[in-house]
Amino acid sequence: MNIKQTSIFFLSFFCFAAVFFASSLAVKENREDLGANYSLQINPLPGKIIPLLAGEFKGLLADHILLEIGAFVGSNKKISADEEQKIYLGMEQAMILDPYFMQTYLFTQALLSWDCKMPEEAIRLLEISRKHLPWDWRPGYYIGFDYYYFLNDYAKASEIFLETAKIKNSPLLIALLGSRFALKSKKTETAIILLTNMLKDPELSENNRESISKRIKDLKGVLLIESALKTYKKTFNTYPSSLNALVQKGFLKKLPLNSYYKTYLYRQEDGQVFFDKTGYKQISDQGTSINK
Repeated sequence: MNIKQTSIFFLSFFCFAAVFFASSLAVKENREDLGANYSLQINPLPGKIIPLLAGEFKGLLADHILLEIGAFVGSNKKISADEEQKIYLGMEQAMILDPYFMQTYLFTQALLSWDCKMPEEAIRLLEISRKHLPWDWRPGYYIGFDYYYFLNDYAKASEIFLETAKIKNSPLLIALLGSRFALKSKKTETAIILLTNMLKDPELSENNRESISKRIKDLKGVLLIESALKTYKKTFNTYPSSLNALVQKGFLKKLPLNSYYKTYLYRQEDGQVFFDKTGYKQISDQGTSINK
C-alpha cells in the first residue's frame, strides 16, 4: 500500500468515525427526549374487572400490559411514587389475566421487590402465581426471599420455604434455608419434622440425603443444648458464660458435635444457639458477644 492509498484509508476511517460518533450522540439525545415524554398508560380499573372486559383476549391483553410496563421502565425515566403504583396495578392486572405466564411473576419480583421497593405488594401478586402454579417452586422461593431479605420476617420466610421445599424437584437449598430461618424464629421442631419426611422420598439423591441428615442432626443438637440452657437458667437465674458449663454442672453429659463447626455457639443474652459459621458471623457482625 503506497502513501496515497494509506492517506485515503485513514481519511475515510476518520470520516466514518466522526459520522458514527455524531449519530450516536443524536440517537442518545433523541432517546432521552422520548424517555422524558413517555408516560405509563395503565387502565385504572381494578384488576378483577379487567378480565370481564378482555373476554377471550385475556392472554393478549396481559402481554400488552407487560410490554407497556417494560417499555416505560426501559425509557430510563426516573419513576415517581404515583408511577410505581401504576406499575403495581398493571402487574396485578397482568397476573389476574394470565396467572400461568412465568414471565409475569419474574417481572413482578424484579420490578416491584427490587426497583420499586414494594416487597409486600410483590408478595401479594406472587401468591397468585403460587396458587395457580403449585408445581413451580420459584414463586414460593421469591416470596420466602422477600420476607427474609426485605421484611426481616424470619418466621414467615421459614414457613414459606418449608412449604415450598415439599414441591417435587425443588432445590435442596430451599429446605436448608427453611430450616435455618426456623432456627432463628424458634420453630426448630417444625424444620426437623419436615426434613425427616423429606428423607422418605425414594427419589432423593444420596448427596441430598446426606445433607438433610446432617442438618437434622445439627438441629437436634440445637434443641438439646437449648433445653439444657433453659434448665440452667431456671436453676441459676442466668445463662452460663460458656456452653462447657452445661457439662461441668451436670446439665449435659457432653456437648453434641455438629457438621459445620467444632462446637455449637450461642448468644448469652438470650440463650440462642448457632450450629455453623454463618450464624456466628451474622451475630459477630452485629457486635454481639458469642460464647462457646
